[in-house]
Amino acid sequence: MRIRYKDFLPEIKEEGFFSNEYATLDETLYKVNEWIAGETVNVINIETVVLPNMADPAEAEAAESFSSGEHSTSWSQFIRVWYNLP
Repeated sequence: MRIRYKDFLPEIKEEGFFSNEYATLDETLYKVNEWIAGETVNVINIETVVLPNMADPAEAEAAESFSSGEHSTSWSQFIRVWYNLP
């Protein structure tokens, strides 16, 4: 048995000059459910992955910024499905 994973990144809905508008996590979860329904896989786990300061916004959702005063930190969020093939 080989464990595999597939990441689902929120799609860019609208590109902006300073920032982009991304699909919501619910919209991304809909894509996850579509993929699972259309594939022959055994889902092991589904998780939400949150990473700080992604260098490439295409790697995950353009995140909300949280500020602690002088600096802000970006957090990127996406859905990962762990599975194996029957």
